[in-house]
Amino acid sequence: MNIIPGIQAIQIPEQTPMRPVCTNIYLVGNRALTMIDTGLQEDRYTQAMFAHLTKLGRRYRVEQAAITHSHPDHRGGLPWVRASIGPRLYAPAKAIAIAEPAVGKGLLAPLQEGDVLEADGVRLEVIDTPGHSEDSVSFWDREDGVLFTGDTILGKGTTVVHDLPAYMGSLEKLLALQPPIICPGHGPILRDGVAAVREYIAHRQQREAQIVEQLRKGSKTAQGLLRAIYPDVDKRLHPLARRNIGQHLTKLQQEGQVQVEGSGARARYFLDGQGRS
Repeated sequence: MNIIPGIQAIQIPEQTPMRPVCTNIYLVGNRALTMIDTGLQEDRYTQAMFAHLTKLGRRYRVEQAAITHSHPDHRGGLPWVRASIGPRLYAPAKAIAIAEPAVGKGLLAPLQEGDVLEADGVRLEVIDTPGHSEDSVSFWDREDGVLFTGDTILGKGTTVVHDLPAYMGSLEKLLALQPPIICPGHGPILRDGVAAVREYIAHRQQREAQIVEQLRKGSKTAQGLLRAIYPDVDKRLHPLARRNIGQHLTKLQQEGQVQVEGSGARARYFLDGQGRS
């Protein structure tokens, strides 16, 4: 799939809500290509990459590959890429320890905020965007206005968050770029990137407001909040939804807005000053 001249996507269909619609592997450049993310270490991903590169022909060569973060559906194909294509390999500095064992010690060059990957005249700026994971980065093609977000922003639905304050800071950082096009790790390409980032920020703000509203009605467990806020969500997504609720509760506790009584699954949450109920 061609996104704009010099940027194309290999889209592998998915049937799990954890990876909505498809997994995207990107090729940036005209002939000397940079690959962004590599999919899972499964045959259907490597076969899709091989088929796409074969169709492109020998005039094209992947000269470097980089991952947005260390989750298996982004780093899994690195061993195949290294063995079959042999490009330079890059990963966020915080992802090296997780991703390196599969490809060999010293073969992954670390990426830091402000680094630039260059190939075939395309400059990809590295932007630290933690929150979905501690080691998440995005790649910004400033000249073409294309932002590669990994799982920080998806093409459909919302992402799981591991550190909400960091994540909100990352979204604000991406909004400041005013990206016309967002190329997410999963799902359709977003042709109005600014609107997509704003929608993600508004969604998290709305979710927090829903949690506060439920707590205003009386103390709740995390499971009670899940039932109230996500009544129709696919049950396969319940663990991820609970995790996101937990992130909001942690943030609200840190801000002094919410108190907790008990621990584990039986912990009950209530608004500060409201008293237990």
